[in-house]
Amino acid sequence: MLKKINRLSSKFEYNITKKYGANASGRFAHVYLLKPTNYTGPAKAGIVIPNSFNKSAVKRNRIKRLFREALRLNFDKIPENHWLVVYPRYSSQKKTYEEICTDLINTIQKVSVTR
Repeated sequence: MLKKINRLSSKFEYNITKKYGANASGRFAHVYLLKPTNYTGPAKAGIVIPNSFNKSAVKRNRIKRLFREALRLNFDKIPENHWLVVYPRYSSQKKTYEEICTDLINTIQKVSVTR
C-alpha cells in the first residue's frame, strides 16, 4: 500500500493529470505524468481500473494490488513534485508480478524522459 501522502486523493487530481499530463504506453499499462504548477511536495500516484476491465472485482483488485506494489517498491523513479496515473491494460490480467513491474518501470522512465 502506498503511503497516504503519496496517493492521489481527489477526482480533480486524476482528471487534471490525464488531461494535461505527458503519456506513454507500455505493454501492460498506459501512464500519465504531470508536474502541476502550484504543487510542491512528494510525488503522488494512483491506479484506475474501470468495471469494463473485468466484471469480477476479485480480478480487478488483484491487478490493482500488483501495480500498487510495483509502484511502492519503485517510487523513487517518479520525479519529485509530479503526479502519476496508471491505467492497466487488459493484457495485464494473466501476467506475473515480475512482468508487470519491469514493464511499469520502463514505461515510467519513458514518460519522464519525454517531459
